[in-house]
Amino acid sequence: MKSLALQTSLVSVHRSCSSLYFAMDFYKNSSAFFLFFLLWITLPFLSVAEIPREIAEKIERVNRKGELYGLVVSSRAELEVVLDERSGTFRPDRELPTIDISARRFHVGEIGGHRSLVVMCGRGMVNAAQTTQLMVTLFRVKAVVEYGRGSSANPRKLNIGDVAIPRQFAHTGLIFWEKFGGDDERFDRDIANLTFSDYNVGKSRGQVANELQSIYPQREEVYSMRGKAEEGRRQFWLNVDNALYTTAQQLEKVELDKCTSVEKASVCLQEQPRIKRVERGSSSNFYVNNEAYRNFLRDQLNVVSIDTSSAAIAMVCESENKPFIAMRSITDCAGGCTDGNDITVMRNLWPHHARKAINQIFTNFAFIDSNIHSVA
Repeated sequence: MKSLALQTSLVSVHRSCSSLYFAMDFYKNSSAFFLFFLLWITLPFLSVAEIPREIAEKIERVNRKGELYGLVVSSRAELEVVLDERSGTFRPDRELPTIDISARRFHVGEIGGHRSLVVMCGRGMVNAAQTTQLMVTLFRVKAVVEYGRGSSANPRKLNIGDVAIPRQFAHTGLIFWEKFGGDDERFDRDIANLTFSDYNVGKSRGQVANELQSIYPQREEVYSMRGKAEEGRRQFWLNVDNALYTTAQQLEKVELDKCTSVEKASVCLQEQPRIKRVERGSSSNFYVNNEAYRNFLRDQLNVVSIDTSSAAIAMVCESENKPFIAMRSITDCAGGCTDGNDITVMRNLWPHHARKAINQIFTNFAFIDSNIHSVA
């Protein structure tokens, strides 16, 4: 069972009297005795000022009951879809339904018959990483699931309305921006290359120089508890958990709603939506609504889905050795959709797709509990 920092600190205050008496005898003729004694007493409390006693006790009560599955969502709208009592997706714990930590509210309960934590992280990579780190550090989390909305980078493989489950994620917002005229060969040049002159309009495409020059996606430095301290490995693609990804194949058989009611009229997507396992997803702090950049991600990196958080959560889970998988309801085509009303229809449909996908993945946890590890 996970011990809390607060408990450890309180125990340290009550260290054995013999140790304290020895220290007092050693320092009794020293002018540093007062400072030593003051630090001995106060430092344990200073180190845990961020976690009040009552919060630590609540966390310990939750952890005593065993491991949980964590569900991370980005927005309030997504959180409300999961917590909506009418849907029956989430059943809150009767004794301790919520715990507030660092302005994050962790909802304690069950999804699909499994003890679960649900938390909203907020927009962007930093919020996603910070919230996930809090969750896996303080609670006995067995695996992390992320649900959110995203964009299709390849409409031939992923339609509006589909739920994408990528096998790999990359943080494509970590880039080297080359100076005009080029420079030395530092930084990664072998992953992808976006040269701005290639996107000039008209006859000047590729022929006229562009002062923005080129950008090159870079590898992250990944630090894992399975490795040595301060020895990160350089890595671009982060894998989801193999057992979770394999189990997600069962979700591809799930039927998703194609039609909904808008202003008392029935409207439908152009294609039947499905839950699809795909190869690669791109994450960054960019909200992509540009067809040219979308095509760059697709053509050079084989990216199929685009989001603003999954790679950050994947990186935390890789560091903490926690299984991870993400699901994305596709609500747009990142600036390059075909004619039709699919985007309007999805504003009403995605909550139904979200509940169905989340229920299905949590229900299937019963078949994978003993076989969770990372994709090779």
